[in-house]
Amino acid sequence: MKKLIVLFVIAFLSFPYLASSQEVGGKKLLDNWSINVNGGASLFWGDIRQYKFYPVTNYTNEWNAAFGFILTKKLSSVFELRGQFIKGNLSGTRRPSKYYFKAQFNEYNMNVTMNFSRLFLGDDPCRRLNFYGMAGLGFVDFRSVKRQLGTDNYLASRGYSANGTVEEKMQTESVAILGFGAKYKLDSRFEINLENIWTVANSDLIDAAKGGFKYDILSYTSLGLTYKFNFRNNPSVFADCGDLVNSRTKKGSLGNAGYYNDDATKAEKDSLNAKLKRLEDKLNNQDSKIKDQDTKIKDLENKINTTPSTPITPVAPAEINIEKLKRDIYNSILDTLKRNQTTTIVNSGYMQFSIFFDVNAYNIKNDQLTKIASIAEYMKTDKELKLKIVGNADQTGSIEYNNYLSKKRAEQVYNTLINKYGIDKARLSFEGKGKADIFSKEYKLINRRVDFIRE
Repeated sequence: MKKLIVLFVIAFLSFPYLASSQEVGGKKLLDNWSINVNGGASLFWGDIRQYKFYPVTNYTNEWNAAFGFILTKKLSSVFELRGQFIKGNLSGTRRPSKYYFKAQFNEYNMNVTMNFSRLFLGDDPCRRLNFYGMAGLGFVDFRSVKRQLGTDNYLASRGYSANGTVEEKMQTESVAILGFGAKYKLDSRFEINLENIWTVANSDLIDAAKGGFKYDILSYTSLGLTYKFNFRNNPSVFADCGDLVNSRTKKGSLGNAGYYNDDATKAEKDSLNAKLKRLEDKLNNQDSKIKDQDTKIKDLENKINTTPSTPITPVAPAEINIEKLKRDIYNSILDTLKRNQTTTIVNSGYMQFSIFFDVNAYNIKNDQLTKIASIAEYMKTDKELKLKIVGNADQTGSIEYNNYLSKKRAEQVYNTLINKYGIDKARLSFEGKGKADIFSKEYKLINRRVDFIRE
């Protein structure tokens, strides 16, 4: 038994060191770990107990307080391995026999949990409430004293001396545990857990009395808070569950192994922006050619008006496939989204730039400010240009909320152009279209945007 205790303590204390120092496949093991702090009520089910099925509170209160800690390693979407510690008190009374007992206990166990919700309903990243069961093995340290009800006279004890007044070394017994629980996701890092654990001890002496029960049983019902270290490895958790959910998922890029790589994100972002910049330049060059052709046509028309007898064949503008250019831009966006849904996108169809927003937000991100500055610079060079700023939201959430959110996004950009860059507000207007203009049903990031449209 002593060897078992030593091995358990070494393994339990080694988890944080291993989690923070080792790497597997280029990622830290800490990415799949979580810690839980909990507290609740402990009950004893054995020989010294007034009723079989419910506890009493008078004479000796059979309800007791306990608390615990849990360190969890995620093995898959369904299974988790946990190391658990519980510390608390136990008590029971037998009025017909006129005695009671009180005990202290420390429980250490290793258990495996199975997520029933994911097992039977599928791995839905937007599901907040999950139910699970657990089973495991461990050991319990305890000391207890049995006394006469009413007089408190000493009758028997375990882990005490001097008639139950001096604490000695706790006694240790092996245990098996079963339990069930429910966890509710607050966001990608925090969960609330409600659990009920039943511990079957390989002893009949936790209550310092040997009787009809061959095994003493402890139960612990707790409410706890879990902090998950693996938020960088949880891109699916609330990452795209709609505008009504506030995501804390860290931005990054998914590699072949399924883990985030910030360097890959920057490379992909730079490559995409460079490609889109080339397409924008090409489109702008085509616009310049169109303007040149328009100028030539006007010059020819003037010549026709001044010398009508001279037959002049007007020069037709060059045939330009603007729609093909737009499709090239959108295809490059969608190709990148399939590899990385968090890469910044710059969209420029028919002289339309787009500002993209986070979930349930209308504040302008830093990486979008350069696009607004470019638009302001363009408007200062083209004094006749007027723009309508149109806000959009994705397809989740109510119509009323998305109308409000899309209008706030447009208004935020409108105010930035006026207050920061000095654009005349007479050249600008804004509106919110809510989810009336959904560009992509699959990639909601494209729908959370503000467009600029020539008026």
